[in-house]
Formats: sequence, structure tokens, C-alpha cells
Amino acid sequence: MKLSIEQQAAVNCIGNAYITACPGSGKTRALTARIAKNVQELKHRNNKVLAVTFTNRAANEIKSRLEENYTIESGRIWAGTIHSFALEWIIKPYASYSPPLNAGYSIADEFETRKILNKLKADKGLRVFDEINTTFNRQGVVENSDRRAKEVEQEYRHILKSRKKIDFDQSLYFAFQLMELIPEIAHTLSNIFSNICIDEVQDTQDLQYAILAKIFNESFHKPTLFIVGDGNQAIYGGIGGKSLSLAELNAEFIGSNINYFTFSDNYRSTQRLVDYFSVFRGVQGGLSKAEHKNNQGIISFFNQAVDKDQLAEAIAELIKGELNNGSSENDICVIAPQWAPIRSMTKKLIALLPNVRFDAPALSPFHGQHDNFWLIVSKLALTEPSGRLLSVRVRWANEILNHLSDVYHHTSELTAKKLLKVINSFQSETRIGTEYLKECFEFMLDELDLDLVSDVALKEQFDLFFEKATSNIENNNGQYEDSVVALKSFFKESTGIVVNSCHGVKGEEYKTVIAFGLLKGFIPHWSDIINQPAYVGQNAESKMLYVIASRAKEKLYLFAEYGRRTQGGNPYETSNLLNAYSYQYD
Repeated sequence: MKLSIEQQAAVNCIGNAYITACPGSGKTRALTARIAKNVQELKHRNNKVLAVTFTNRAANEIKSRLEENYTIESGRIWAGTIHSFALEWIIKPYASYSPPLNAGYSIADEFETRKILNKLKADKGLRVFDEINTTFNRQGVVENSDRRAKEVEQEYRHILKSRKKIDFDQSLYFAFQLMELIPEIAHTLSNIFSNICIDEVQDTQDLQYAILAKIFNESFHKPTLFIVGDGNQAIYGGIGGKSLSLAELNAEFIGSNINYFTFSDNYRSTQRLVDYFSVFRGVQGGLSKAEHKNNQGIISFFNQAVDKDQLAEAIAELIKGELNNGSSENDICVIAPQWAPIRSMTKKLIALLPNVRFDAPALSPFHGQHDNFWLIVSKLALTEPSGRLLSVRVRWANEILNHLSDVYHHTSELTAKKLLKVINSFQSETRIGTEYLKECFEFMLDELDLDLVSDVALKEQFDLFFEKATSNIENNNGQYEDSVVALKSFFKESTGIVVNSCHGVKGEEYKTVIAFGLLKGFIPHWSDIINQPAYVGQNAESKMLYVIASRAKEKLYLFAEYGRRTQGGNPYETSNLLNAYSYQYD
């Protein structure tokens, strides 16, 4: 993997490093290279590198880059979200020492928690998209300024407790409590993970910092730190994301003496686009070093020029134009600042462009199940054996075996190769997708001599998996069928035009970006406007626009559509910063 001079200096740094990097500057490339370097330098057989990411999607991206560019022995890296890390490495092994957990617990997944919260919101007269904070700080406090939001959160906790369940936010708090109670946990983890790499640090929450700092501060032999982020892209402040300065990081990780690096060159966008999006955050002098840096490209803004009812048609015409001009489906991304309008937009685009493929997580039958064990099994069941997919299928197989070995000790003798052989040998005549998966899951259980009936947690995840998948399929209004062919298509690479939220594509890049819903109340969200000082909304708005515009390599189409109305019946206005931006658009 080729590195720039900036990237090489950080990757080869002796000691701890903190990199602030502008969009498209190659921070993921540098992070991946550092992880590979750390693996090569591991001194003991049992040592690992810990790579903490903000999303599972980001973790998968890092794993894929490592598999493509480096030869690394399986098991030397653990990459995933801090929630997954806390569950696997702290909660599961030490739950018996925690009073709230020692009588048994299970994890409430996103599907279940959303159902509970949505019902409680409705009971309190709140809207589905009204935000309820469920994150804890290190003192165990969940902060909600709205009275009804507080009541929802408290009742939500009571319901989970009655079901002997915890959510992912609670897993962090209980993990931190265990580390406070038993210092040996941090000692053990620091002996295992001799290197800690943190991606998108600006989105890290207080309690997440506390857990990672505990491992570092309580260790006898300090792990090395490699931290990357960009405070200008900190768009998760609404759910507790904190962008710490170098001094604050040094105070959090005691005695770390972190070296500071900046990546200022952009290898993604044209110079014109770099100049355009930099204005939102007051960044000056950013240079494009992309191969297409001098291309004129397109920067277009439809300000209150398209009615919301004709918006899908307008976007569909842009997509057709891009495809006719030689762009591939994978070159194009359609995004909005909030989830609310994305699902309906996706359905309309699919209907308008029936011969075009779309990669739309909101319409996936597996949406909201990324932490369900059976989703990993379904990935193996719905992908074909091939040399191209071998490394990623081996990784999935190892994830399955790691999960099973916690309960079924005889599976510890299994290898990924043997598990793949079992899955690959499954055959079925059914063409119904969910029925195919059930048969495959039951076949695997039988072949591995596993008893689902006696495993309450695994059985619960099994039932939830199919409940959620069936619900998604039934609610898609016929956009795809419950067929084996349709379900397999969701795990094929390069599945088409991405339709997602700005948060969902953070860190990604596309030749053409089409953004809509650029309206005050969506960007910034009402929660950053109502009862907030003006600077709060302005800060959130500028970061969101910065993230949106910086996803594009060459072409950027922006829509502030008219026709949308608030709950009070007033028309939505254009985003303030976009309205005030004096620019010669195409």
C-alpha cells in the first residue's frame, strides 16, 4: 500500500500518535498501514492489535483493506465498535462480578430497542424521529433535557430490566463499572492488546474514552496509541460524541506524550470541490492531489426550485444522465441529512429506474440486525464459495466459531475451513429466501451438534432475526421478493447506487453525490435549534454540510426542495449557511 510523505511520517512514528486529517487525506489508509505494522511488531504469540471504529461498516472496511494489501495471521487483530469490544472482552468474561448481570442477561438488539422506544414515544405524545438520548456518561447519568424524553428513557430502562436485557449503551456502562471494581481486567486487556488504534476519534463518547483510557492508564506495560480523526467532521455531537484536543487526549491517557500529525492534502476531490466545502468550516489552503484535481466537474444547487413531489423524478434524471455519460452505478451516491425521507426516496427511485441497481440499507431485509449472530451465518449461507471471497468468508466463519466457543466447548476444535465446508455442503430446493435460511441454519446446528432449544440467547436471536427480516420484507411494498435470489443480491459486492444518510456514508467517497433535504430542521436538526444558542445550530450545520460536500470526487448536486412543511404547518426553509453562501453554481 503506497503512502504519502505525510502518511509515512505518522505510520512510522515511534510512540503514540494523534492525526487530524481533512476529508480524503488518507487517514483510513494510514490507520490500516499502522495496524499492519503493529501486527508485524507483536512480541508474543497471544498479543493482538485493537482497532476501535465508530461503525461496523468502518470495521469491515479496515478488515477488507488489510486482507487486500497485507498478509496477516488470523486472530492477531480485533477490529470493531467499542460496544462489541466491551461485550466480548469485558461483559461476557466478567459478568458474574456485576450485580446487575450476575443473575443472567441478554442483549436487546436495535430492532427490539427501537420497537420499545417508538411505542413509549407514542404514549408520551412524541414523534418517531424525536430524539431520546440513551447514552451514559462515566458517572452513570443519561442526560435528556426534555421532561418527556427523560420519562421515555426511564420507562425504557424499566422494560429492559423486566426482560433481563441490556442495550449497547448499558453494556458500556457496566463494562466501565467492572473495570472500576476489578483493576485486573484492565491489566489483562493491556497485556493482550499491545497496540490500540482508534478511528474517527471525534465521534467517541465520554464513556468510550473512559474505557480505553482505563486500559492504558492501569497497564504495567503501556499499549501504543494511534488515533485518527477530524473535528470538522464531528457530526455525532447529538449522541454524545466529543472531539478532544491533543492536550485533552494527553490528560485522558496519562503519560502518553502523544505525537501530533496533520494530513492536509486531499486525494479525493477536485480542487474546485476542496475550495467549495472548505468554506463551511473556515478551512484555508487545502490542496487537491487527486489525479482529477483540475477537472471542472459540477457543483449545482437547486434552491427551492424543485417541489418535494417531483424531487425523485429530478434525481432520477440526474442519475440517468450520469449513467449515460459513462459513470457506473457504484460511482453515485444519494444522501440526506436525516433518515426520515430516505426510505420513501429509495422506493421512488427504484420504481422510476427499474433497470438500475441500488444499495439501500434502509430497504435491506437485514437492516438493523448487524449485531445479530444469525446475520453472520446468513452471510455465509447467501454467498458463493470463490477465491475472491475466500478471505472475507474465512473471517465470518471465525466470528461464528468465536461466538459458539463461549457456550459450546466442543466447537473450539473446529476450524473456519471445516465450518465453511459444512455451510457449502448445504442444499435446498426451496426458492423462498427466509425458508432457505431457516433450513440452512438448522442444517448447520445439526451438523455441529448444537442444541438451539437449550440455548435461550441464541434461540432469542434466531426468532428476532426472522421476525425482523419478515417485517422488512412485508414493509417494502413489493420492492423485492422473499426469494433466495433476492436475498443473495444483498451480499453481492458492488450492488449499485448508494442511498443512505450522511452518517451512513461518512468516510466514503463517490464520483457523484446527490444530496437532498438540505433544509433548516433537517440540517441542522431541530434538536440543535430549539431552545439552543444560535452557535450550536450553526456549528452542527457547518459540519454536516462539510461532510456532505466532501464525499464528492467530481460532481455535487444539492437540493433544498420546497413543499415540505413542519408539524405546525410552516414551510421548511433552506439551510441558513447554504442560503448565505455566495457561490457561482453550475
